[in-house]
Amino acid sequence: MSPKQTRKSNSKIVKILFIIAIVVLIGFLVYKIFFGNKYEIPEGSAEIHCIDVGQGDATLIIADEMTVLIDTGENDPANVLIDYIKDLKIKVIDYFIITHFDSDHFGEAEEVLNEFTVNNLIIPDQNKTTKMYSYFIETLKEKSEINVCVIEDNDDIDSDIQVDDVIDLDDKSDRKIYVGKTDENDKSDKGDLELEFFGPVKDSYDNSNDYSIIVMARWGKNKMLFTGDSEVNAEQALVEKYGLEFSNLFDCDIFKAGHHGSSTSSCKDVLDAATPIFVIISCGKDNSYNHPHKEAMERFKSHVREENIFRTDLQGDIVFITDGENITVKTQK
Repeated sequence: MSPKQTRKSNSKIVKILFIIAIVVLIGFLVYKIFFGNKYEIPEGSAEIHCIDVGQGDATLIIADEMTVLIDTGENDPANVLIDYIKDLKIKVIDYFIITHFDSDHFGEAEEVLNEFTVNNLIIPDQNKTTKMYSYFIETLKEKSEINVCVIEDNDDIDSDIQVDDVIDLDDKSDRKIYVGKTDENDKSDKGDLELEFFGPVKDSYDNSNDYSIIVMARWGKNKMLFTGDSEVNAEQALVEKYGLEFSNLFDCDIFKAGHHGSSTSSCKDVLDAATPIFVIISCGKDNSYNHPHKEAMERFKSHVREENIFRTDLQGDIVFITDGENITVKTQK
């Protein structure tokens, strides 16, 4: 083969290799965009993402390849919550909990239903007359595949919604949900993430905030208590209902401050029972409500070391990582 023919042959090989490299690169990028980059956490661990949604509340729990979303914050044209979840390559919300139907807790609920596959929805038995609630209900009617579960009583839930389950707070077994992969051949094998529901404990309240779902999430030995916007009236109803069991049931490592750190929530009885290591306050920077209130902060500081009080208005997104025994914290700021 002449030198000229050799150069041509080498040129063809280079071109072929270049084309192959381009095809491989395109294939890799397509895989990464549509199938790859799945957010993974170390086996045996769980993460609690307290997402900075401004003056609102939104928490994403990732554990055992399952996801739990608690509240969404306000309706948000910037799609902060939606983008946060999508950035983690999450497409399925296994359990979506709306603590109550105030706009700063379920404002993005309709978008969540439309943007992700939601398997289970857990809501309080609370009706609202707002347009946002009506739009949400209309969207929910179209999602017949979603298992809708209510707390304790479903008599007042819109008759057009298919309600499949009722969480019975009076039954210790029926108020617990186990989230995660299970061994179908082993009936004793339950999901590793446990959700236990404690409230609301009354059929009706004068204050919308008091309808808030109270739920404890447990991963191994670590427990996280979420109380929505429950205020003193609802908190005292919990103390009365659970009596001597209250301290044991509500003992936790991470406490999500009630009502964004309002002085009317997170009463001393609840904090005495919870004895948390960490407190999270979800509120907007320079919010008009002046959350968190000074009185609440004083209560938190009397129960928790000041450096273990985390605020989304100051630190942005806050992520707690637990291996079932030890908890570490990462903050955006």
